Amino acid sequence: MPKRVTAALLAVIVLAAAAAWADPGSAPRIADETREVFLENGMKMLLLLRPGQPGIAAGWVAKVGSANEHPGITGISHLFEHMMFKGSDRIGTRDPELDRELRTELDRVRAEMFAEERALREQVRLGLAASVAEAARASTAMAELQRRFDELLERQRENLVSGEFDRIYTEAGASRMNAFTNRDMTVYFVQVPKNKLELWFWMESERLYRPVFREFYAERDVVYEERRLRTDSTPTGAQDEVFNALFWRGHSYAWPIVGWPSDIAAITRAQARTYFERYYAPANLTLALVGDFDERQARAWAQAYFGRIPPGKEAPPDVITTSTPQLGEVTYRAEVEAPPATEIRWRTTAFAGRDDPALQVLSSVLAGKAGRLYRRLVLTDQTATRVGADADAAKYDGHFSVYAEGRQGVAPEQLRDALLEEVAQIAADGITDYELEKVKNKLTASQYRRLADPFFLMVQVLYFDGLRDWRTLD
Repeated sequence: MPKRVTAALLAVIVLAAAAAWADPGSAPRIADETREVFLENGMKMLLLLRPGQPGIAAGWVAKVGSANEHPGITGISHLFEHMMFKGSDRIGTRDPELDRELRTELDRVRAEMFAEERALREQVRLGLAASVAEAARASTAMAELQRRFDELLERQRENLVSGEFDRIYTEAGASRMNAFTNRDMTVYFVQVPKNKLELWFWMESERLYRPVFREFYAERDVVYEERRLRTDSTPTGAQDEVFNALFWRGHSYAWPIVGWPSDIAAITRAQARTYFERYYAPANLTLALVGDFDERQARAWAQAYFGRIPPGKEAPPDVITTSTPQLGEVTYRAEVEAPPATEIRWRTTAFAGRDDPALQVLSSVLAGKAGRLYRRLVLTDQTATRVGADADAAKYDGHFSVYAEGRQGVAPEQLRDALLEEVAQIAADGITDYELEKVKNKLTASQYRRLADPFFLMVQVLYFDGLRDWRTLD
């Protein structure tokens, strides 16, 4: 049967603050083990020594995500995640001079295409075409520009050394190289052998010091295709985007991290250069090393390689706009070919807010196979096949959600009512001492196990620093 999505956006539920997670004096503090170093250009470096570790977990965070974008360039932060693996003037190309010439010519032709697209967008706005792509197919001028553009792309590909950035790391014995972008940050990481730490300093500083944005337009198309596969081609992807946009109305979390389709197709390399200079400046970056290394040597390499990057011309602008007040309940309903499902969200607070610990505990009380939602909807009522709860606190705002995917024939309203009843019961009666202690023990043990892994610790330090400050990890 068609899926009917019912999503209610309600007022924030006031929750009693949970007790402290654990005795503050009972566990080692990351802050006591970390050396915080600032380079002369403003870049921050965090050093966590772990003697005896065979590899060094290394990474850095750029404090920029989709929340820093604006309509017209949505998706550019995620696009940078792709572009930063394309190398530099000295990595990824056979002939650097030819590469520079081709990039310049591609920019020039793309500027002509953008001017033509301006007229095509006007056709769409006037109802003369269904989309820019449809209008472009009827334009002989655009066809000629596209032909010239494709020829330049082919010449650029012939001059590339494909995947050289990854190959250099792999041949040096590095592993786990990857990156991720979310609403608030972009994080790059890898694990390198102890004797290859200087290589990491050179490689990572090289792509920041000599960025080329090579294959920019081709990679932009890759991101566009990624969006099509992950969103447009999934049963509920488009509906999830609409729901999110309704919930975050007026907030920079309203657009998807991958970007709106029209924006992805129009972003230029000149816009990317401006964005890079603003948000990838040294003062907006934090490096982290976790492992067995010589601290004095690491500081010297940091200054020698990353210290050569000039400081930014100006500080990145603040994210100012906040979501407009929700003056009532908003329900979004859609039908797709999928099982019935319901999600309900409440606005909460940003990361490290007053109620954040209580909400984390609450989500664990409700979620999981031992949680209240599973026992009620899956085992007792037998109306759902999957349930969950999520306390999502981001840098600039947060939400709490409960959701359920139902069996065939179950109305979404039935799922919604059951979810709200379980939340209302906790709001009225609280949770039991047994539930509280069980969840606290589970969360503490899980976090302890993860932080025992140097690689995960490095990612967590960067993640927390991207959200607020690395010390909040404690």
